[in-house]
Amino acid sequence: SGLALWGAAGARLVEARVVDDGDILTAGGITSGLDLALHLVDRYAGAERAAAVAAILEHEPRGPIWTPAR
Repeated sequence: SGLALWGAAGARLVEARVVDDGDILTAGGITSGLDLALHLVDRYAGAERAAAVAAILEHEPRGPIWTPAR
């Protein structure tokens, strides 16, 4: 599988729809991109604004979002 190939290449595999390590942001699939966008709205404009945008998009974030322990 694709995950096996990444693991064999030395990549750190994370079971999450959105990964935010502080420098790099990525999403694991098509609708995960919406989750990533809402994560960014939350980060820069707050949870209330992110909830409002999610309502406009008619999208319920499905998580999880992975961030390293800081």
